[in-house]
Amino acid sequence: MDKAMQKLLMEMDNQLNKSQAELSIVNLQLGRVDTNLKLIEHTRKQISRHCEKDETVWQGIGKAFVGRPTGSYLKEMDADESQFKETKSGLGKKKVYLETTVEKTADNMRQLVGKV
Repeated sequence: MDKAMQKLLMEMDNQLNKSQAELSIVNLQLGRVDTNLKLIEHTRKQISRHCEKDETVWQGIGKAFVGRPTGSYLKEMDADESQFKETKSGLGKKKVYLETTVEKTADNMRQLVGKV
């Protein structure tokens, strides 16, 4: 019985470490998504402050710049923002799942150790 308990605790510990690592990655990804959303918001404010609707803005693509109408550039930014918000929603759900997994695994390990 003692070896079975030890094996179970080792498997739970491995699962706990894996879930904590995934949670760390999700938190990092959420931070990057938030940064991109803030950048889109800031860029939109600057464009609306300094550009007319039919004016040309210059978009950096690699080492070159391409002139684009402000309207189409803002539409592309809207699409990007929508995609980032979807990603943020999905990552938020994954974060809640991983936090719950970490919490329950740790609680179960404490209960098993308390029985020994």
